[in-house]
Amino acid sequence: MATFFGYKRLATVDDWRGLAGDDKWVPTRSAYELAHCWHQFGGLPTPIAGALNASGHEALQQLSLDLCLVEKPVFLDTKIAPSMTDLMAYGRNAKGDSIVVAVEGKADEPFASPVWAWVRGDEKNVTMATPPRRTRLRRLEFLSKHLAVAVPPDSGLRYQLLHRTVSVVLEAQLHGAVAALVLVHAFGPDVPKNLEDFSAFLRELGGSDMTKGVVLGPYQLGERRDLPTYFLWWQQAANGQAAQPSVAADAPQAARR
Repeated sequence: MATFFGYKRLATVDDWRGLAGDDKWVPTRSAYELAHCWHQFGGLPTPIAGALNASGHEALQQLSLDLCLVEKPVFLDTKIAPSMTDLMAYGRNAKGDSIVVAVEGKADEPFASPVWAWVRGDEKNVTMATPPRRTRLRRLEFLSKHLAVAVPPDSGLRYQLLHRTVSVVLEAQLHGAVAALVLVHAFGPDVPKNLEDFSAFLRELGGSDMTKGVVLGPYQLGERRDLPTYFLWWQQAANGQAAQPSVAADAPQAARR
């Protein structure tokens, strides 16, 4: 069973409340649903573990988590404005190899701003005519290096997907993991725009469109392009009952980069 920590050990699910904020601690909201689901299972939810096992990827077989850090900060190119991962999980596979998992909870909220707006300051009145900020161009260059693809400053990709992915890549490399997993754990009905944004990001990395419930990858990420990184979108009802994946568990795996 995994141990959960935030700023203190999270012994009960109610201990998560202070991390999310009372305004987000509401049934059907992602912070509330993620906390209740993961705490109920004491770590990796059984249906998600089943999808990882069904993927056929050796690195993801029989994954067992030891530690889950909620709202885990990961510093990127500077020691300010870290990427705050909803849940960063550390565990081992059937062979005992270290694996790091970044979990992004989603309900109906978007993956933050598109890159083109973020790099220009992210204010409401920003336009393509607004000059990009030097510090943000530097961060975008840093993220691109670790994503093994050059993301232009006018990109429509969602910025959150970039820094969340690089966060788990850096954390996996720091801990000597053999692979990383980016897991979007979505609750409630589909949000078509989020699905489209996630698919667009995977295509930019060199893969194909996302299929719910199916592991995609590995993508060779990191500065040296040597860290196998997998992606999984898991959708379930907000009441905690897992929704059926859109394809069978033994569906063909997506094309790998």
